[in-house]
Formats: sequence, structure tokens, C-alpha cells
Amino acid sequence: KDGSITLTEAGFAIAQKIFERHTLLTQMLINFGVDPQVAAEDACKLEHAISDESFDAIKRFLNA
Repeated sequence: KDGSITLTEAGFAIAQKIFERHTLLTQMLINFGVDPQVAAEDACKLEHAISDESFDAIKRFLNA
């Protein structure tokens, strides 16, 4: 096998949400001066724990 997986529509939506969180949080931490590897590791932890409300507030702040 090639190691690929197939996601349901709901699973794909969750994966997109987590990827968006990871990408934005990683970039935010890098912009704050955090080493890129540390930023990616920390974002990996944060992306699963942060509430939708807090993440949406961060997005609004960064896009302002």
C-alpha cells in the first residue's frame, strides 16, 4: 500500500480545521520570534486545545 487514507466528508472538514489552526498558529509564533521548529511543535499542541471562540478571535486580530 502507498500509505494514503480516505476521509469521510466530516473527517475531511475536521482535518481542514486542524490544518488551518496549525498553519496560522505556527506562523503567528514565528512572527513573534519563536524558532520555526519550536513554533510548529507548540502549534501542534495548541491546535487541538484552543476553543473555536479563541481561535476565531486570533484570526480576527491577525486580519485586522
